[in-house]
Amino acid sequence: MIGSEALNPLVQEILRHTLDGRPAMAESLLDVVTEHGDSADLFGVCCAVADTGRVALQGLFPDAGTGPGEEWTLPPAMADRLAGDPYRLFAVRFMTAYLNGDHGTALALFQAAETAGPPARKESICSLLAHVRCLTLRAEQGPATPDTGGVPA
Repeated sequence: MIGSEALNPLVQEILRHTLDGRPAMAESLLDVVTEHGDSADLFGVCCAVADTGRVALQGLFPDAGTGPGEEWTLPPAMADRLAGDPYRLFAVRFMTAYLNGDHGTALALFQAAETAGPPARKESICSLLAHVRCLTLRAEQGPATPDTGGVPA
């Protein structure tokens, strides 16, 4: 375990490089966490990244997921589109679980990626980084209209 004192600056640098469009630098720092840390450190990276995604989604959809009993959902059409890309599917499913405070599911998703082996784990985390970068770039354009899946809002 790296420890929060050393891990926090690494995570901030990973996020900075991701959001600045330097995925190779972010990936290089992720390798440092992988080499010197453990699963808990990598899960912490995922949670910090998802938290950054939460900020972006709150900018995109200021009123979504905030009322009593409301949750963030993964539209079925998106899940179907991503079915052939397990890494991107991991990213959106992890984000959804994390945003809903379902840390058990987020942990189970992370553990599944980890069990799949180091390359799959790395691809999954890198997909999460890319997903959050896309959300952040989109949020910079201003609020959007939520997809209610055909159900009137």
